[in-house]
Amino acid sequence: MIAAGLRAEIASQSLRLYDTLRYHMGWADEQGKPSSSGGGKAFRPTLCLLSCEAAGGAPERALPAAVALEFVHNFSLMHDDVQDMDRTRRGRPTVWAVWGIPVAVVSGNTMLKVADLAVGRLLDMGVSVSAAIEAGEALTRGYLRMMEGQFLDIEFESRATISVQEYLDMIERKTGALIETAVYLGPLVARDRQPDRKLAEGFRVIGWELGRVFQIRDDILGVWGGPVTGKPVGADIQRRKKALPAVHALGVATGATRRELHAIYAKQTVSEPDVARVLEIMERLDTQSYCQRMAEERWQHGRLMIKSLKLAGDTAREFEELGEFLLVRES
Repeated sequence: MIAAGLRAEIASQSLRLYDTLRYHMGWADEQGKPSSSGGGKAFRPTLCLLSCEAAGGAPERALPAAVALEFVHNFSLMHDDVQDMDRTRRGRPTVWAVWGIPVAVVSGNTMLKVADLAVGRLLDMGVSVSAAIEAGEALTRGYLRMMEGQFLDIEFESRATISVQEYLDMIERKTGALIETAVYLGPLVARDRQPDRKLAEGFRVIGWELGRVFQIRDDILGVWGGPVTGKPVGADIQRRKKALPAVHALGVATGATRRELHAIYAKQTVSEPDVARVLEIMERLDTQSYCQRMAEERWQHGRLMIKSLKLAGDTAREFEELGEFLLVRES
């Protein structure tokens, strides 16, 4: 299997640098010894394989693209942990918390280049040269847009107010771009002949909506928490994160309430009473319902696109079930 081959290739490297990659992926502990804890959910690779199957191709054809997507995603997580100063991910210390910021930055950059090598393996799966080149370009555009979104997210931290449209533009890049790319790459490499362009563009729309739903639900969990995820209530408020709940509350509050919210989000340290007060204001403004309705509306558009496409086997049902899961997910 391509995935196993790439994993073995990383595992064969003796440089300590590759220990940090194996550690982040959950394949090794801090001493570089084999481990099987701390891995991610492989959401984006799964979407890529599912969309390939839905387009009538054997899922294995898309494995190199799926592996590349997972490595790009993990590159972004390593850098996100540095930017947010998060010391824990997946129940273990982050790479920068163990080895320091310079090592984490270099490790993330290395992971990105491993992703580029991975997508090149599409040729080994019988994908045509033209389709493989296009897939590599699509992946590059996807992670470039992801970085643009990350930049916007950082820029938003210093701004008092952000419009809902600005927020949506940011998440369509930061979170949505790689999810959209994952769903697009599957049909792009599914066939020996030229890709079905109409079908691939239809999948791109589905991925675009899935990306929005995924991030909006994540924003909801970041404020109101969830017993499965273990996210504490008010986590994003404590971090003064300008996610959708904050964008909505800061945008619709008026008078003294608006001034109070702005004062809390302007603080260097947000106290527990501050968090409780913001939650109280959000409840009064019906912020949680607003966010959930937006996620549901986005998924309705995605569902209509799924119904309009002639997908192979049971994949239409699987995509619909995925969307429904994301609407209520706590994982």
